[in-house]
Amino acid sequence: MKKIIAFISCLLLASAAIFADVSVKKLDNGQIEVTFFYPNPRATEVLLAGDFTNWQDGAEPMTKGEKGFTLVKVVPAGTVMKYKFISDGNWTEDMHEPDKVDDGFGGHNGLVDVDELIAAQGGDAPASGNTASLGTAGKANVKFNSWTHAGGQVKFNNTEDAANELDSAGINLKSYLKLSGEIEPHVPIYVELALAEQDGFDNLYKKGTTEDASGLMNALVDTVFDPMYFYGGQSSAATYLGHLKYGLNSPVVDWETGYKYAKLPPHTNVNWNTIDKEWEAGYSSVGGYSQFDFSPAFRLIPFLADNGIQIEAVAAPNRAADRAGNRYGFYGYVDGKFSTGDFNHYVDFQYNGAYGTTFDTIFDTIYEADLIAGYSLIAPFDFGAITLKANYLLNGYGSTDNGDGTKSYFVPASSDVGTVKDTYGLGLENMAANANVTFSNDLLTATAGYRFRGLQANMMYVEEGSDDHTDISDQLGDINSQRAFLNVDVTPIEGVTAGVSAYGELALNKDEKLPNSWTNTDTIQIYARPNASVSLGELLDIDATVELYGKVVYNISNDDKFTRGTESSNFLFKDAGLKFSMNLDNDYVPNFAVIYNFDNRDESYLFNTLVATAEVPFGINVQAGAGLRTANTGITTAPTNPVGFFVGGFKKLSNKVLWGATVYCQYMYAMDPYKSFNDGPQVFDYDDDSFAFGSTSDATFGQSTYATNSAIRIGLGWDL
Repeated sequence: MKKIIAFISCLLLASAAIFADVSVKKLDNGQIEVTFFYPNPRATEVLLAGDFTNWQDGAEPMTKGEKGFTLVKVVPAGTVMKYKFISDGNWTEDMHEPDKVDDGFGGHNGLVDVDELIAAQGGDAPASGNTASLGTAGKANVKFNSWTHAGGQVKFNNTEDAANELDSAGINLKSYLKLSGEIEPHVPIYVELALAEQDGFDNLYKKGTTEDASGLMNALVDTVFDPMYFYGGQSSAATYLGHLKYGLNSPVVDWETGYKYAKLPPHTNVNWNTIDKEWEAGYSSVGGYSQFDFSPAFRLIPFLADNGIQIEAVAAPNRAADRAGNRYGFYGYVDGKFSTGDFNHYVDFQYNGAYGTTFDTIFDTIYEADLIAGYSLIAPFDFGAITLKANYLLNGYGSTDNGDGTKSYFVPASSDVGTVKDTYGLGLENMAANANVTFSNDLLTATAGYRFRGLQANMMYVEEGSDDHTDISDQLGDINSQRAFLNVDVTPIEGVTAGVSAYGELALNKDEKLPNSWTNTDTIQIYARPNASVSLGELLDIDATVELYGKVVYNISNDDKFTRGTESSNFLFKDAGLKFSMNLDNDYVPNFAVIYNFDNRDESYLFNTLVATAEVPFGINVQAGAGLRTANTGITTAPTNPVGFFVGGFKKLSNKVLWGATVYCQYMYAMDPYKSFNDGPQVFDYDDDSFAFGSTSDATFGQSTYATNSAIRIGLGWDL
């Protein structure tokens, strides 16, 4: 029997190696060729995202083949890569990943240590990477990794009254140490310690507050005597336990519990992410959850296995119903995958509940209950494939008796619903739905659908407004709105893709509050985003791509005209952009890209931005750009600085130098195109096709008033 078990185990290991989605090959120049494979040819578009692409910001498209999607990367020996796939817009973990590490959001990233994979194939012994592993096969296997960022900034005022006057100076440090893996076989654990959370860039000098050398002296002294306190934000809670998760996996049930800032394990119900990957168990020390996954038990049922039926069942009592760890809650879902002939079906049912705030009042009142259902069907035919997706949501709300004949109704957590009314019952106002059908083949991909959202339809465990996310309205739509939409992409010849995303939207209930603050109850808003992408390799024999898009909006009612300056119109050309990227076959500038963006979102000012990036010798990435602000017709207040510009660069060092840190340096004048310090400031803040700056009425570029400022930044970042 032992020999049989050993043989089966070896067979399973060999099968895993054969069907692994990542393979490596040592090249003659000492570099390592890494091939990523995503085995789903039915997907329309698959991107590879990882710490080597700045995740989604630089995610790279994979090439579609008969059996799936492929992408090849060439990296130096000693490289360790964390990655995930983005399949048709959905983040997807590699089910055959060589190794994995907790991503801090309730899921896992694939982990590729190229030296270990080469050694496993009989190559050279592994070199020291940047992710430590403790343990051996069959025993504890805990990995250490860290996200750490250190930086400094000097900021100047640039106005007529104070030209180049020093405004502030400071140093920041963010550092999180993480342990992830199994402390014993089948006992997973994830621990994250917040070591430093210094913010502000004004702790050395700030005009009007710290105008002498005391700030610098304080930094020098405390860096030596008390660094945890100083870089932890100078508070009593400078260093703290951020995330704690551990569990126990058995043949019947997998159990997991999380505490404090630990993220709930995410869940997707067809069109909707119904448990947000950034929903914390709680801000306070009482926040936490348990999750019982009964899927292993269903895999043991012969009837299900023999008929190819997969069942996933999860039950999760928690204190995360208000995202602060104060309100008891519960979520649970059951989903199933099965096939009938060539048709693949997926069905999902989910229940969420929000209850009391103390142990003895848990079930006195059900303050909110969500029922969510989803269904999808993939039907392949000789001429293409048809995919049908549908979701339905029903909310119920409770109240407490105030004792004076009045009632207090529940205000949903992290939602744009606001105060709940009892006059609706369980009518249309408490419902939301989304149904769409997609047809795809090598020439055409087209999706047509309809969605609606009632006045107080809401989804628990999903953010709205928190951490700059609007995930509820992005998925369900604005409250009291309905939308019919159509997305079409055509590839008439190889290397050329053209498409349009369009919708028509109007109020669901004309007697109630309207979406987007429309004043006319009969307003229909028509939106279109035409786009095109051309690969010049087929046309001009150069490795270059041109991408362009535009956004236009039309309101049919004169009561809801768009105002720009002193002019108004039913039609608005909202913004547009063009990107040219090219790979050059030389050692001086291997690749470069140029992005132009026209931004007409602001009522008072227009913004034109031109940004260029290029890789130059020694692996240095150079960034430069300029922005132009112009006032709309009738705006008499001219921009403080009509022209802004910036120049910057970054380089990822080898693993043997500062543990593979990314070093960056930037100078910006009257504009700031980069993300905040917390997000890795060498990355552009480029979202929804536009740069983040230029969206406020006072014509500012950046997260703060950089229209009147300039700054110099330097820093180091690690994502180990």
